[in-house]
Amino acid sequence: RPVRTALRDAPIASIKKGGGGRSLGFKITLEGGQVGYFKPEQAIDFTHYWAELGAYYLDRELGIGRVPPAIGRVMDWGRLMNHAQTDPRLAEMRPRRNGTIRGAFIAWVHEVPTVLPLGRGWERWVRVDGPLAFSPYVPPRMQVEGEVADTRFEAPELPREPARAGELSDLLVFDYLIQNADRWGSENANVRTRGPGGPLLFFDNGAGFWPGDQRMPVMERRLTSVQRFRRTTVDALRRFDVRALARRMQDDPLTPVLTEPMLAGLETRVGVVLAHVDAMVARFGDRAMLPV
Repeated sequence: RPVRTALRDAPIASIKKGGGGRSLGFKITLEGGQVGYFKPEQAIDFTHYWAELGAYYLDRELGIGRVPPAIGRVMDWGRLMNHAQTDPRLAEMRPRRNGTIRGAFIAWVHEVPTVLPLGRGWERWVRVDGPLAFSPYVPPRMQVEGEVADTRFEAPELPREPARAGELSDLLVFDYLIQNADRWGSENANVRTRGPGGPLLFFDNGAGFWPGDQRMPVMERRLTSVQRFRRTTVDALRRFDVRALARRMQDDPLTPVLTEPMLAGLETRVGVVLAHVDAMVARFGDRAMLPV
């Protein structure tokens, strides 16, 4: 709560344009020392500020706790623009007529987010049947064309960290729920831990909660390739109430965060996940449940 209160209310002390990535963002230090990353409203269709917010609220509603704290905020666009005057992505920004811009303000992760080295065949960790001949956990283009990622080492039979399989299963289920089709990009850049060997982060969720189709073929295959699940996550999904999530989001400064069609689509996808879990339990019994 103190982190999100600062992100919502504290005055800005300094601004720095974010580096890398397809979308434009800003690293902002607030008076009092809190640091956050502001992702403003943009025209490109795979960066949705509301998806970052929806992912945070859903993560907390399910009790997973892997998405960094985030809150909606409205900022002075002119002040931000001064720090990105020559950036070609400025034309994609969507400021409002009053000179402000909406966006998701996300708490900065001070432990270096570290790419998780997975290796060929890591999918066996979340499956009973073993690895897949063609992994769906690649960029959508590669999946459509049947390409195989250039992974330079073989994954061990079991992950080094005992909880890693459960974390990855949760991540795959979570991405299905929020429709984040952009997780598995080049070199798995969006699959990172909180520092080397730390817990898995569910970050960079802006490609989720699409306004259009609520069922995406690429995400369906990614879900159905998972055969093992954490019992606590399944229990949370069985208790899930989309109206409770909507009430949780009402306190956000940019409420409503998600539209009614998005909420209805999420509720549908929760049902799809549970039906798939039940099918895996019927097929594999206790082997479909991960111990941690």
